[in-house]
Amino acid sequence: MANVAAKVKVGLFRRLGNYFLNILNDYKAVALETAQDIKDRPGKTSIYFAGIITAGIFIKANPSAADLDEAVIESAHELSLLSSSIRNKDSDSFISQLSSAHRDGRLHHTSLMLCSLVWLSDYCEDLDLYEAQCKYTQLPWYEFHKKIVDVGFLGKFIKLSDKMKNYDVNEDEWKNGDDVST
Repeated sequence: MANVAAKVKVGLFRRLGNYFLNILNDYKAVALETAQDIKDRPGKTSIYFAGIITAGIFIKANPSAADLDEAVIESAHELSLLSSSIRNKDSDSFISQLSSAHRDGRLHHTSLMLCSLVWLSDYCEDLDLYEAQCKYTQLPWYEFHKKIVDVGFLGKFIKLSDKMKNYDVNEDEWKNGDDVST
């Protein structure tokens, strides 16, 4: 009986060894073929490496949910330091919408690796209303784009940054000034 167990163990170890040796040989063959392809097609290789490096940069610079929270709070703070008479109405309404949704738990961040989507839901996730839980009252998946309010890319949120460019310029103030001079 001991001989049978020893033969089974030797056979098992030999089979496992052969299995891993075959895997090692396959990886070695792939590495050699890849090295040969790099030598044969340097242009194609450089395009692939540039694509991989670019994707890595996009992934590394993709803004997170914490970055979204920080950007919304920072923008709301910057607007709160201004008088309402000189605040840009578009900036103020957009930041108010985001702040209100953030406070209510309706502002969501979804990372797509290369970029992020910021979207608003109709209800807080924890709300137990029928409308919030029933799948028939929800927006269909193919109309999800209607709920997207911003896109995060390369470390910033595009629409939020655009709205905050001239947050301290009230365009109505300039329109009234033009009417007076005419």
